[in-house]
Amino acid sequence: MGKATRKRGTRIVGLGADQVPMVAILMETSRSFGRGVIRGVSNYVKAHGPWNFYLHPGDFDQRPPPVEAWRIDAVIGRISSHRILSDVRARNIPIVCLEPGVYQGPRYVKGDQAAVCELAFTHLHDAGFRRLAFCGLNTYWGNERREHFGRYVRAAGMEFHNFEFDGRCGKTPQWQLGGWLERLPKPVGLMAQDDLLAREIIDICRFVGINVPEQVAVIGVDNDELVCELSNPTLSSIELNCERIGFEAARALECLLSGNDPGPTVLVAPIRVVARQSTDSVGIGDSVVAEALRFIRAQSGKPINVGDLSRKLSVSRRALEARFEKVLGRPPHEEMLQCRVARARELLISTDMKLSIVSAVAGFSSVQYMHRVFQQRLRQTPGEFRAANRPFRR
Repeated sequence: MGKATRKRGTRIVGLGADQVPMVAILMETSRSFGRGVIRGVSNYVKAHGPWNFYLHPGDFDQRPPPVEAWRIDAVIGRISSHRILSDVRARNIPIVCLEPGVYQGPRYVKGDQAAVCELAFTHLHDAGFRRLAFCGLNTYWGNERREHFGRYVRAAGMEFHNFEFDGRCGKTPQWQLGGWLERLPKPVGLMAQDDLLAREIIDICRFVGINVPEQVAVIGVDNDELVCELSNPTLSSIELNCERIGFEAARALECLLSGNDPGPTVLVAPIRVVARQSTDSVGIGDSVVAEALRFIRAQSGKPINVGDLSRKLSVSRRALEARFEKVLGRPPHEEMLQCRVARARELLISTDMKLSIVSAVAGFSSVQYMHRVFQQRLRQTPGEFRAANRPFRR
């Protein structure tokens, strides 16, 4: 299909104004994250294209086609090995790389891993777990998530356990993981580096006789619905904003193709926690507080108050607030507010509802109150939060 086009600096030379660029997408089609990123790229191109694409179905080890067979004007996606990096660099074309790995060039867009881990930590912490664990298998995303998750746990003064695979002992990761899970003090909330490993952890727990979620509550990352729903029990997970990552990556690549600077790195926040059975447990010894948390979550989106909660549990308001402070370190009103903010965040990202409707559905007494809470907690108005975190901008 012609020889590869060369470039000087960042502007493609030899690509006419009416010539459609050929972009190689080096993303796995076998996993939900990769497919989401590809959808985001497609969304951008529908609005700003056209582009032509080279895309090969498969897993992580993607690479451009032979240089003598295809003209490739740019690359977007993962560069997972030195072999692929050498191949891409030899073509002297713009690159938007979405992983740290072997590529040491600028990263124009990346997922906010600290925010991912904060969601996982908050979900497990709010369920009452006071010892938390992380499990990864020495992948770059697992290592980054381990660092952030551990920092949140230690900052809260909580007990932190970490699985470290030993490749020299001759035992499989599954064998080592089974022994580690058996030794973990329980109950414990556990974050896995991704959904695939989280599902495997649940399988290993069942094999060695550990109850999920009563003894080990498990949360993954990616919200791959096929993986999460096939798990037994079904798997809670962090839903990433993959389409927004792909959209912003395509925007950065268009800037490079035009000879412009894409600007500072865009950090894309995750969307939400999708709670399923694997964390459907409250690791709290105080039965009143545990029941209160269940009621607050079940009534999420309704304008309940502490008086409603007190009457539901047949406990005085003063006694209820004292028990919350002792067990969770915050009053019941704060727990309700956290649930409302989480619900509003989800609606702002995933729907086109007017702000007045969002505030009502999320349980706020007024849109003005929601506006004030968002500015206090997120340093953004609800509208600013929506604009910054929608999967893609039209």
